[in-house]
Amino acid sequence: MDTNEIRRLIINMIRKGAIMDVNHTSNPPTCRVSVGDPDNPTGEGLQTNWLPFLSVRAGTTREWNPPTKGEQVVLFCPMGDPAQGVVLCGLNSDDAPAPSNSPDTHTRAYPDGAIVEYNHAAHSLTANLPGGAAVLIVAPGSVNVQTMTATVQADDVTLDAKQTTVTGDMLVKGAFVFEGGMSGKAGAGGGPAAIIAGTVAVSDDVIAGGKSSAHHTHMEQGDGKPVGEPL
Repeated sequence: MDTNEIRRLIINMIRKGAIMDVNHTSNPPTCRVSVGDPDNPTGEGLQTNWLPFLSVRAGTTREWNPPTKGEQVVLFCPMGDPAQGVVLCGLNSDDAPAPSNSPDTHTRAYPDGAIVEYNHAAHSLTANLPGGAAVLIVAPGSVNVQTMTATVQADDVTLDAKQTTVTGDMLVKGAFVFEGGMSGKAGAGGGPAAIIAGTVAVSDDVIAGGKSSAHHTHMEQGDGKPVGEPL
């Protein structure tokens, strides 16, 4: 093996390049890489065949985050043979700068503008999604949220459950509307079941102690005498 061949193999062992194309459906998924010629930076250089790219995990735990066209990569070629190469993704460039320059954050940016970030100095997790985005959590067992305060801001909130239980007091500052009836019992200490300040308007009737408020009668006690209790 002459000196030029040895030099070529050494140069090809580790090269920088860019993704030309990605085959998402091959098994394993593969990509092609364009690598510039170190002796002729303006030349076409090396264009690989389809090569596998490295993932964070590929065992019983697996992750799917394929490279994109133009992404800067490092090509590792065992024995200097590009046909056996594997591709390591993740080099930032002018066209794909880092989404953050803070030493305190773990940030992931997506092509639609979504950003998920955890700031370990501020203990803050933020997910900023673009307009029209949706979040779906499927947990057949249960979902538990433990926190000091929780605020939900939305145009509409729907609780679709067979039964909804509120274990503490509930304050409704807007109009309270019910469609399936309402029932309850007196509070702790034997106090009244409901205290309402203001006028109560009932379109049909009020039954109090088994007596109709709209259709009851009284026993006459005599002229000028108070009437009896509702009959």
